[in-house]
Amino acid sequence: MKNIDYELLDQALSIVTEERAEALFTMPAEDLSNREQTETLLKVYQEQIKGQDIQVAATYYAACWRVIPAAMLYMVSGCRGGVDFSLTNLIIQIDIVNEYPRIFFVLKDTTEHPWPTRNYTEWREEVLGAFVQDTLRPVMETASAVSRLPVTQLWGQMPLGVEFYLDYLGKQMGDSSVIEPFMEQYAFFSKLLEAKWFGLKRNPFDLKEIWIDDPYRPGEMTRMKPTCCLAYRTDTGHGYCYGCPKLSKADREVKRSKLVAAMEAQAKAE
Repeated sequence: MKNIDYELLDQALSIVTEERAEALFTMPAEDLSNREQTETLLKVYQEQIKGQDIQVAATYYAACWRVIPAAMLYMVSGCRGGVDFSLTNLIIQIDIVNEYPRIFFVLKDTTEHPWPTRNYTEWREEVLGAFVQDTLRPVMETASAVSRLPVTQLWGQMPLGVEFYLDYLGKQMGDSSVIEPFMEQYAFFSKLLEAKWFGLKRNPFDLKEIWIDDPYRPGEMTRMKPTCCLAYRTDTGHGYCYGCPKLSKADREVKRSKLVAAMEAQAKAE
């Protein structure tokens, strides 16, 4: 078991220990249970991502939170203890990095709290459940109330991202042996953690997997997104994501062909 690597959390997840002095926007996370405060944040974020309405900002914002459960599962998997991820211990900042807006999560107190001495199979439901109930759930529910999007659509922005960041953390650590423990903890979080913690009838991380051709890796498959992120309602020219559940088979094939053609053209140019 190791101590928490805060440099890793900074580089891989934008979870930091110091505020960015020139950030565009800063807010104590404990204010995110307040609708007016959340609306203020979403309007700032909407402008930065070129969203056509506040609902687009809400889906992008929900997606940004996926780094927090990834960090929590990293700690449960192989650290001696966990940091306090309660909203009272977080500051939210929006800043521009490489010409793109990024949300940073600033830890006010980095004290590492030891896990219970019992085997983790006996305490992780309580620890992870309380984390979902007290940290993630208020954020999702308030953003849903402000944007008038179904809360399940916001939760749906997170699962594939959490898996991605757990894999990315393992690669950044340069230790392939951590991937299996990461995935074991994620399997529990997504399949066995009771839905009551989320305030829903079903754990939103327990996905029905739908596989589609991967245009970026010919001959391989990728998963369809569980819910739409509304990227087509940004003034960026992005349109629908290839993996969007709103796309018909015909439209997805058109999108795939365009992506493949663009990559082939780029390869020739290089």
